[in-house]
Amino acid sequence: MNTHIYDAIVIGAGGMGSATAYQLAKSGADVLVLEQFQRGHTFGSSHGETRIIRFFYDKAFYTELMKTAYAEWRALESASGKSLLFITGSVGIGAKGNPYGRAARESLDVAGVESEWWDAAELAERFPQFRVTNDMDILWQKDTGFLRAAECVSTHLQLAEQHGATVREETAVTNIDWQADVPTVQTEDGQFHGKKVVVTAGAWAGTLLAELDLPLTVTKQQVCYYQPADIERFQPDRFPVFTESTPEGEFIYGIPAFGRNGLKIARHGRGQIISADTPERTPDADYIAHIDAYVQERMPELGKTTHTEVCLYTETPDEDFIIDAHPHCPNVLIAAGFSGHGFKFCALVGRIMSELVRKGETGFDIQPFRIDREHQISSGIPRLSS
Repeated sequence: MNTHIYDAIVIGAGGMGSATAYQLAKSGADVLVLEQFQRGHTFGSSHGETRIIRFFYDKAFYTELMKTAYAEWRALESASGKSLLFITGSVGIGAKGNPYGRAARESLDVAGVESEWWDAAELAERFPQFRVTNDMDILWQKDTGFLRAAECVSTHLQLAEQHGATVREETAVTNIDWQADVPTVQTEDGQFHGKKVVVTAGAWAGTLLAELDLPLTVTKQQVCYYQPADIERFQPDRFPVFTESTPEGEFIYGIPAFGRNGLKIARHGRGQIISADTPERTPDADYIAHIDAYVQERMPELGKTTHTEVCLYTETPDEDFIIDAHPHCPNVLIAAGFSGHGFKFCALVGRIMSELVRKGETGFDIQPFRIDREHQISSGIPRLSS
């Protein structure tokens, strides 16, 4: 029987779990990471080459947190010697006076982050790849860019191991006994004990913490990639990250060509509700046709989809995160509900979770992410994808 007691057991080695493991191990903690699949797997929410990083939000507390998140990513680059964050700037497109664009600009202004309103002529001069009309708001923000998502996860895990963390792959957790004297994590192969247990299990968090009935919904999300004839026009040094709020209430986002698959475009949200263990990961033809139709109108030289991917979202009703202690056991900490806009916060959430494990508190304001927060109803304005 394994009687070793770890300082912390981290369940799930995706974006949040890998960052948490790194921050804990770097602080000197004895850390065990349990991952049900192999590291870098494609069944959850942290795979793929890129994710957007940005300041603009319609909720000011996210914009404030991003100031530290950017710094944490740069610190990870420094520690690893890798280039992980690329700045491209962004254009946010929407109908004149659209609520999201106006709220995002207000949050940027309050936070002291520079942005500009452009008209169609200014957009055409800077980025002629777009086709827009004169009745649109166009918000330019120079600090937006993208993260190398899979490489960020891999880097966090590598550095965690260099600092002494143990990562066990293909080790599925079946139960968390939080009522034991020392929290005990049951797996198919045995059990492990930790002074603290951190649940960063993504789409599987709700199942592992079934007794809490967390308000988490798992949905299937799809991404399309494009490789136009002149793909150089869509490289990060010539094309920005972009988002668009459509009159139909959709949010479309895109990331410049990077890696083997080309330029990435998708619709945020509106995915089919599924189980995290659903094996079906085939993109829908109707979805691909819908994105292709959007591309034909907005960036016609991209042509048609050449590659697709599927991932999972795990969201709360208000689309804000859950970062909190188990309400019946302060030694079990939870970080969940990030999908759709959470990856950009991974490096920061890792630091927050490390502080909660080591000190029982954090210097960051996580009140909006408490499990028992009153506001659990969507504001009606969805977050943009990351």
